[in-house]
Amino acid sequence: MGETAALAEYTVSIEYEDIPTETVDHAKKGIRDFLGVAVYGSHHEVGDQIMGYVDRCMSGEESTVIGRGTASPTGAALANGAFGHAIDYDDTFESIVIHPSSPVFGATLAAGEVADADGKDLITAYTVGLEAAFRVGHSQYPNHYQNGWHSTGTAGSFGAAASAAHLLDLSVDETIAAFGIVASGSSALKKNFGTMTKPLHAGHAAEIGVRSALLAAEGFTSDDAILEGPIGYGEVMTTDGSYDPSEITEDLGEEWAVLDLGFKPHPSGVITHAAMDALRTLVIDHDLTPESVDGITVALDDAASEMLHHADPGDALQAKFSIEFCLAAILREQKAGIHEFTDEYVNQPETKEVIAKIDRSFEENLFDAHYASYGARVTVETADGETLVKEVKHHPGSPNNPVSEDRLQAKFDECVLTVLSDDETAELADVIASLETDGSADDLIGLLRP
Repeated sequence: MGETAALAEYTVSIEYEDIPTETVDHAKKGIRDFLGVAVYGSHHEVGDQIMGYVDRCMSGEESTVIGRGTASPTGAALANGAFGHAIDYDDTFESIVIHPSSPVFGATLAAGEVADADGKDLITAYTVGLEAAFRVGHSQYPNHYQNGWHSTGTAGSFGAAASAAHLLDLSVDETIAAFGIVASGSSALKKNFGTMTKPLHAGHAAEIGVRSALLAAEGFTSDDAILEGPIGYGEVMTTDGSYDPSEITEDLGEEWAVLDLGFKPHPSGVITHAAMDALRTLVIDHDLTPESVDGITVALDDAASEMLHHADPGDALQAKFSIEFCLAAILREQKAGIHEFTDEYVNQPETKEVIAKIDRSFEENLFDAHYASYGARVTVETADGETLVKEVKHHPGSPNNPVSEDRLQAKFDECVLTVLSDDETAELADVIASLETDGSADDLIGLLRP
């Protein structure tokens, strides 16, 4: 059996009872984390502009748009996926540069309403979608990403299609067709990092995933081995013959991609987070202030050089890919959250003064880690001549460097309270925690639809 058919068979066959309890629990953490940042993103500038487009071109009543209202299934998927990635605060796999939950759960929520899914269905489809995104992504990694593709929008679209196909109860042949359709529609370029088009990548992946499943359900056809062969998706999306189909099929159904999820403590590119927490530790331990620091040097893996486009950012979107800004905010505030990543804060003279004290350097295979290692070394030269060094080898929030439940709950509350009341925020967290119980999906929709 080829990899396209194997992935389709897996997508169709997995049931809630097949998923270990530990995996279900982590999946619910992923859903909570996504919904928290998506609720905030729904009223962010990116959310406003996406919603204007959806209202104009993709209106409908079938599916809920988080924090907004309703739209067509594809319109809701587009909006929800983009909302989740609007401020780059959504989760990421530790072993590969993909933000999976925005495209996958963006599609899950939209398709789930079409299918009248319950909470167990949503958890299962989300878990299946993460697996598809993870495996297609790894089959091309790192060459695909190095060549300028944004895997959240490319591999993520396969995850969205798998989730939607599972919820819509597609057959194996129909799911194969959905993968063929989504392969031709998947696209996202890293060149757009630091602009509104980056979160659009996640929304587009969610939308094309739902669209592909709906078309396949209508009998729409595509190549039945889209991943395989000399002009298959795997070979086309890599340039050095590095496509590895075994990454899709090996231990499929026995290992769980959801356990590779890490949850961001800061709303910026994950490549910045180890450095931010390293500096945060030094700031707290040594009571550092902008006035007490002469200079900061941050060492990152060489692969980070192609992601950190903005040494002197001009707005909040650029700041998410500026290691200089991220560290400046930490030195000024001991944190960097939604209130620091604003155009106003980025352009304050006090911020610019600290940015000028920060130098970046890159080292090939820093800490001998995998491509695009998220580790960092921060060196601080204090005004009184002391040199302080802190290394963090795994980004905070990752499975190898988890952050506390209190910190994740605080992140959820901070985001959701910008839109919902205290009581609604607490109720939303409770509903997600018990999503596998009867009636929970309806309760979830009720809280997300104003």
